[in-house]
Amino acid sequence: MEFKIETQSIYIEDFSSIDFSITKAPLFLSKMYKYFFNIIIESNGIFQLNYDDLDHKKILSIIKEENPRALLLRLNGKKMTTAEWDKEPVRKAIVLFLCQYPSFGFFIKNLHTDVELNIKNAEQWYGENVNTENFLEIKKKVDRLNELRWNRDQLKNESQSGVSILGSISEALIEIAMESLIDGKTFFRSQHQDVKSYGDFVLMCLPNNLWLSVKSNFARERLLASGFTSDIIGVGYFTDFKEFTSQTKIRNFIKVGFLAMYMPDIPITPDQIKNGLSTYDEVQSYYKERNMPFPSNINGKPFLRPLTDLFGNLKSLIQIEDTSKRTIVNF
Repeated sequence: MEFKIETQSIYIEDFSSIDFSITKAPLFLSKMYKYFFNIIIESNGIFQLNYDDLDHKKILSIIKEENPRALLLRLNGKKMTTAEWDKEPVRKAIVLFLCQYPSFGFFIKNLHTDVELNIKNAEQWYGENVNTENFLEIKKKVDRLNELRWNRDQLKNESQSGVSILGSISEALIEIAMESLIDGKTFFRSQHQDVKSYGDFVLMCLPNNLWLSVKSNFARERLLASGFTSDIIGVGYFTDFKEFTSQTKIRNFIKVGFLAMYMPDIPITPDQIKNGLSTYDEVQSYYKERNMPFPSNINGKPFLRPLTDLFGNLKSLIQIEDTSKRTIVNF
């Protein structure tokens, strides 16, 4: 069946046409599919599966009968602990179901899912998988989908979970977009907790390694905390250009080791889309209208940069395969 979300068509296969026998949890998935499919058909609308109003007792009975955690141990490749499952089995069971049938993710509101599902739904909506050229557009779809998904104020734990998921999505999109450059040896994602505070990715260079600190929609003081007089660049889907107009704040960024700040150069927010301006456009206009010099880094290069330049800037460094000759003095 076909449904419309704004201008995009979303397809849900009829229950009778699904072969559940080829899955790892056929009875659980078939019962969940039938339950959600019938609600969608009855409502004949978009985003009508309100998590708050679902029959949690029915879902718990399906869980008890079919024990999906024993059959689907991993959630998008990550093993789920007993404690995680026991804390919120209904939500986890729904997310396990959505991992197999992500199109239903468009219809459930007032529920956070997980990073991979958010990206998968955004890719479905955009019509392409994430790549170097479209990762900003995919992020825009993620933000819009999250706006549509909630019709009430989030509880404190929901808000905290949403912030965490949004941050992880930002990192994941950068990682996917930079996939062809990441070799796991001289350019890789920082996973070790002891050094995670320095940044999210690291590229081996001279005289210091170059760290990438990825943020979501706002820089605030959290980004400053990433700098430890190491060489670092800020990468974000920043929506408020005013965060980069304070001379004191720019000076502080540079003082703690930032060489550049990469920001969206396509419209992201509804106001930006309406006015045809990106965060980078707005920053440029601010400095130009006041006849102020555009900020430079310690190498005399532009400090504020368009996010679409990130791939090319990093590629120019990585193409120098001999790390003893790879320097960020002119970055």
